[in-house]
Amino acid sequence: MTKQEFIDRLRAALNGRVAEHVLSDTIRYYDDYIDTEMHGGKSEEEVMASLGDPRLLAKTIAETKGGADARFSERQEGGSFQEDAVRNRWEGARPSAVRIPVWVWLIIFLLVAVLILSAVFSVISFLLPVLIPILVIVFLVKLFRDWMN
Repeated sequence: MTKQEFIDRLRAALNGRVAEHVLSDTIRYYDDYIDTEMHGGKSEEEVMASLGDPRLLAKTIAETKGGADARFSERQEGGSFQEDAVRNRWEGARPSAVRIPVWVWLIIFLLVAVLILSAVFSVISFLLPVLIPILVIVFLVKLFRDWMN
């Protein structure tokens, strides 16, 4: 399929299902996207294969942003229509990544460090009553041997 065939099929599939401004924005976006990918070194066939069936793409767009109420409502804030449509298309079944702030990592690190140190000190405090007399005896024996020689 060529770029023009893709655009024509997408336009036909979206016509009447989405608001006019959504239709024109979508067509403009995919026209620019295809040109950008082709200028990036991909062939027209590779770009068309990566986009898939324009009818399925149109169905996704119509379900996410272009229903009957879209003709009378404003676009939602937080991103353009095209970004949302592509994101929904490519991230469909994938769970989105959660970004953890640096301060949370710092708190986790400090908690782990405190746990490790408390484990080390609890082992030392358990062994210390046994080790001190043993070390004192070893020191006295060594001192006595040195005194005898």
